[in-house]
Amino acid sequence: MAIVKTLQISKDAESIVVYLGSTRTAMKRHKLAIREACQLSETNRAERTFKELIDVQLVVDCGDGILELTPAGKQEAQRLQKLTQPAMNSTIITNHVEGIQGGSVVMAGTQDIFATPLSYEALLQSPATGPLPSVPVRSNKDEEREIERTLNRIAPEVPTLDQHPLRNGKPETPAIRGAKPVSAKATAVRYLLAFDMPKDGLPIPVVNGDVLGRSKKGTIGIKHDEYISNRHCKFEIARDKATNRPALFVEDLGSRNGTFVDELEVYDGKVQLTHGSRLRVGNTVLIVVEIPY
Repeated sequence: MAIVKTLQISKDAESIVVYLGSTRTAMKRHKLAIREACQLSETNRAERTFKELIDVQLVVDCGDGILELTPAGKQEAQRLQKLTQPAMNSTIITNHVEGIQGGSVVMAGTQDIFATPLSYEALLQSPATGPLPSVPVRSNKDEEREIERTLNRIAPEVPTLDQHPLRNGKPETPAIRGAKPVSAKATAVRYLLAFDMPKDGLPIPVVNGDVLGRSKKGTIGIKHDEYISNRHCKFEIARDKATNRPALFVEDLGSRNGTFVDELEVYDGKVQLTHGSRLRVGNTVLIVVEIPY
């Protein structure tokens, strides 16, 4: 009889395997998404765990920070998921009062509570009176009459793209190549730049043609960081031929301190940004957030 050996991996590695076994999109299998989902905030600890899984051939690195489970990894994920499932359909609890000591109630005894779905119709009826009368359905007009108007003026419009506090106006180029220039209000926002620090910083919408810098002539103005150039970098949104979806690119505009994507400096040309990419300009780190629509 053959003996099946079980891999001995760390708890962090087990949590990553279980997480990867439940994901459906490549975006959620990015290293940054994995670290956030598995609460691996320390970079060295996370990288050690990734290397551990690759060494035991449970995970393969597909490039661009995307990790995939191998066939052996999928089997391990199924095994670990079965271990975390509840083994019983009932729960044993202590349920009667044994005594009262100094105002504290002491419970003792056991009782089996089976996982039977509750009948809410049975809960809402009495043996003497029978089922309770049904509540009449109210129309929308009845609800509208009860709405109290608290303002004597018309409510303001929903804030638009050009009303963000860190934006200085419209992008330099139209949103679609070859098309006529459109206003910022008509530009669909597909990407946001979220501040790594502070955590409660307001994310910045980014559209095609945006220029980030400290100058008012740019469309995204970050003035608190003196290491950012007046015209630091420029963004472009173009359709990705592989996925046929809009993709975000960044280009350095000859800044003094450079533009970095996941700690790799952007030199000549444009570099693509994906969901979770870390964009560093000066001393400011921005996390790219793709809006899934």
